[in-house]
Amino acid sequence: MLVKLFCEYVVNSRNSWHMKEILTDWGVDRLHFNKLYKTVRKVFGDGVVLNNDRINIDNQVAKGSVDFFPFDNSIAMLRINVLFTETINFKRLCETRSKYYACLFSLKEGVDLHVFDGGDESEMNHLGLSANHSVLYFSSDVQTLFRVVPNEQAKIVILVFASDTLDRILRYAKNIKFSNFRDGQSVKGYTSMPVEMVERLTHVFEFASPDHILPLYLLGAVYQLLAILFLQIEADRQLLVQSTGVAEVARMVQIRNLLVADFSVDCPLLEDMARKAQMSVTKFKTLFKKLFKLSYYQYYQRYRLLAARQAIALGKSVTETAYDFSFNSISNFSVAFKKMFKVSPSEIEAQAHANAIAFG
Repeated sequence: MLVKLFCEYVVNSRNSWHMKEILTDWGVDRLHFNKLYKTVRKVFGDGVVLNNDRINIDNQVAKGSVDFFPFDNSIAMLRINVLFTETINFKRLCETRSKYYACLFSLKEGVDLHVFDGGDESEMNHLGLSANHSVLYFSSDVQTLFRVVPNEQAKIVILVFASDTLDRILRYAKNIKFSNFRDGQSVKGYTSMPVEMVERLTHVFEFASPDHILPLYLLGAVYQLLAILFLQIEADRQLLVQSTGVAEVARMVQIRNLLVADFSVDCPLLEDMARKAQMSVTKFKTLFKKLFKLSYYQYYQRYRLLAARQAIALGKSVTETAYDFSFNSISNFSVAFKKMFKVSPSEIEAQAHANAIAFG
């Protein structure tokens, strides 16, 4: 089976400091885990060693390990247990029709699944999108996975499924309404971690056994985590319906997640999204504004600019950011940015540069 796991180290050449951005794509074989090792070694420098299916990292940037467990040609687990000393963004390369889906579980609040700051917290909490949520499930195309907060131990498990395996697993949960659409994209969402899931995930990191038994134990943990996740998703869906009075709310939240998944391309057409949600355009517009308080295109623009502001604050140049976030010119980007934030993007860039110098 094909798997792709690789990273890219992004260096802002205009500044003397480095912003680390790890670009990834998930899959299930050992060949590309080895590619991951080579790139991590390139990114983090000395102190990165591959030992069978474990990457050990021990240097000034990070200390810890990344373990890879390929169970067969359809399921794999990455277990990340690393203390990072710097902020690092983890992003996934988007593919319209990916062959692989991922579930990401984080034990630590130091991992932010939303990455861009400044969103409407009341909206986030109301619709199950709070930044302190610790599970991102069945993602095939979300661009931003998570951001690691410095000096906190990141404990993250990523489960990777081939798409046909996900179909098979979902059949076991046939009474749970994940979504009414899956058109080459993910049944995607965020959720919090119930006590049972925390306990199971903790065991994944702490369970001690002979090497030949550990994969069997972890494979069992995969299905236990999924069973708990299915129950949590259904509980979330019922609460959303009760709190909003909108029967299609879970579908609309998934549409929202698709909308903000990848800002490097133009905004998806409203008509296409309405079709995915199996609604008329009129109903889609009405429900979207009712739930998210902005029109479809206003919402996209707001969160695109929030993400762009954070990219600049983390070291990207205004020019690079404008094109990375699919603005057709730097001037258009600057006008939209200043209209929303009351400061120009170049002022944010200058402040980021000054902060980098001040903190060494």
